[in-house]
Amino acid sequence: MEKISVAFAGLAVIIAMTILQGCVGTARTAGTQCAKPTLIPSDATHATMTVTVRIATKTAGAYLRYTLDGSTPTGGSSGNGTQIAAASGKVSFTVGSREKTLKAIAFKPGLADSPIAEGIYVYESPYR
Repeated sequence: MEKISVAFAGLAVIIAMTILQGCVGTARTAGTQCAKPTLIPSDATHATMTVTVRIATKTAGAYLRYTLDGSTPTGGSSGNGTQIAAASGKVSFTVGSREKTLKAIAFKPGLADSPIAEGIYVYESPYR
């Protein structure tokens, strides 16, 4: 009887370790970090000077912060960039004679900031 109970205990430990290792690989992105924002359009060359970009994240209840000057946005209440609610998520800006780089991040209290999404928007004159 002793050999059988030790074998089952050892098997239980192996199964538990296998499950735990599988969870460790996904926990960082699925449960502890905001999802990377998406930019629609992700980048563009337009014959217009004004661009409207939709910024979205799959993290429910998150906020978004974005920059248009090439600096890196950061999360939190005193982060760098302009904060918008993820539910609204639309940004309109003038491209002008130089390209604009839009960078966005998602953040939520209790979670790590998301990876940064980046898009480059270029004005192209229709009169070349």
